[in-house]
Amino acid sequence: MDYVFAGYRVVIADDGLVSMSECMTDIVGADSYNWEMFFTDRALAEQACPSSGQLFAVGFPREDVPALLADFEKFEPIGAAGIPDRLLAGEPMPCGDVLGCELVGWDSGPSVWHTWVCLGGLVDDVRDATGVVPGEHGLIQDVEQARLAARWLTASELGDPKVFLWVPALLVRPAG
Repeated sequence: MDYVFAGYRVVIADDGLVSMSECMTDIVGADSYNWEMFFTDRALAEQACPSSGQLFAVGFPREDVPALLADFEKFEPIGAAGIPDRLLAGEPMPCGDVLGCELVGWDSGPSVWHTWVCLGGLVDDVRDATGVVPGEHGLIQDVEQARLAARWLTASELGDPKVFLWVPALLVRPAG
């Protein structure tokens, strides 16, 4: 599976869950206004990462990028600052320890990324319909299973009115 690099995310979570969602973790902003929540530079992300934090690269399947960009265009994606440009650039994911995939969707209302874990009952709904369940750290370990679950969740419209398009975000702990 070919993933496009969206940026580095610095998060603080104390419950063992690995998530790029603002609903489940505290996010360290990449700019002084906290509008840009993804770092483009790994060194800057590492400097901003507190000892209690986690740093990982986030990517989206290349074939999902057009739909994700169209979803952003429906709204004023202030909280998505920079992501459309990075997705259009099509940079490959950095190497590292693949943690798994998280089903996420953009909510322009409060400008946040939701995860299937934060919107009540979606994990159970996906499991019942597809058999896909989260594994270690709340992530889906199989990329194709994550894509199946995201497609089903989008078609089900169970994320409405917060999320209309679900995509699997690949989370990678950078090497070295």
